[in-house]
Amino acid sequence: MNEYSGIGFFLFGIFCAYWAQTTKRNAWLWFFMGFLFAPITGLVLLYKNSVKSI
Repeated sequence: MNEYSGIGFFLFGIFCAYWAQTTKRNAWLWFFMGFLFAPITGLVLLYKNSVKSI
């Protein structure tokens, strides 16, 4: 991993937190999940937003 991968994970964590906050989810939880598990968290967010609530 190069020196820029940490910045990328941090920015992805911020993106996940913003997305979670706009969909009324816990922003802190999604920030840390996005920071630690970047690709998996992105896929989970896409899936959760694609499922329509009744």
